Amino acid sequence: MLTDSGGRFTARLLDEDAERARFALELSTAEGLWSTEAVVSSAAGEVTWQAWTGSGEPPAWLVHYARSALRSAWRAQGEEGWPRRLTRWRGAPEGRRSGEGSN
Repeated sequence: MLTDSGGRFTARLLDEDAERARFALELSTAEGLWSTEAVVSSAAGEVTWQAWTGSGEPPAWLVHYARSALRSAWRAQGEEGWPRRLTRWRGAPEGRRSGEGSN
């Protein structure tokens, strides 16, 4: 359940190889839904994504949380493998509604 002050992200593993892992990434708040494809480099842990689909750009704070979760998955993947799915809810930073702070 979403509130007007938070957001959710879900990253679903599409495929992986020795070079990288590819995820379908979806972000949602009370104001909208955004999706893209994220790629995490197996060697460096660099996270990149394609253009976002949805209404404009997603909130920067929620993008930050999603990037952090994918980086954490990269750090753990050597021992645990890539997760099939990551789903998290995060509250908006203090003083911001879910749609504010997008860049």
